[in-house]
Amino acid sequence: MRGPSTDLKRQILDRIGGQTAAVWTPVDFLDLGARAAVDKALQRLAAEGDIRRLDRGLYDRPKLNSLTKKPSDPHTRAIIDAVVRRDQARVVVDGMTAANDLGLTTAVPAQVTVLTDARLRPLQFGAQQIRFRQAAPSRLYWAGRPGMRVVQALYWLHDVLPTDQPVIIKRLRNLLVHDGHGMQIATDLRAGLSVMPIWMQSIVRELLSDQSSGGTDDGRSDHDHDDHDHDAGDDHPHALAD
Repeated sequence: MRGPSTDLKRQILDRIGGQTAAVWTPVDFLDLGARAAVDKALQRLAAEGDIRRLDRGLYDRPKLNSLTKKPSDPHTRAIIDAVVRRDQARVVVDGMTAANDLGLTTAVPAQVTVLTDARLRPLQFGAQQIRFRQAAPSRLYWAGRPGMRVVQALYWLHDVLPTDQPVIIKRLRNLLVHDGHGMQIATDLRAGLSVMPIWMQSIVRELLSDQSSGGTDDGRSDHDHDDHDHDAGDDHPHALAD
């Protein structure tokens, strides 16, 4: 006869399904049972090889790499999003990572730097490290906001904007049209114009100029704070993704 723990394990596996790109935490299953029971079920599933334990409270169901025949490394974006849920942390990713997430560059940082309000230890997966750096609340305005990756990517791409701005605008417009959260991203960028440096405000206005999600917002700022530190120390890009 199946006991409660068996039922919970099955419910968890049913929810995970074949989502090999996702990273899960106990908080994702609290509607299925008490926290202690969920923790125990996840631990047993990991011990039985049904899922993989990545770190404290982080699990995935990896697919096999077709070349190496070994489990693939988890997706960085999925890990960071899971850490946010696990620790209820506010985070802002570095500019290169944001640009890569948005398909604006093929460059992949060996070390991802994440600004956060929590004290978190680094995570290492394969050759890539995710390093968390505590930051003041003023540095975390875009944490948890739909427009965060667009803003961070633009900081990182600042030096190539004079020549590549039309291409960048075109790709970001394509994102707003085809991404399921495009309307939310556009609305968030419009709402946050006033906290952007002046050079970024003009780019975002151009990006939003053909969006029908709202009116215009002048969003003028008295100080053009060209602050590349928002990129958490990234090198500047040399080329956009093909």
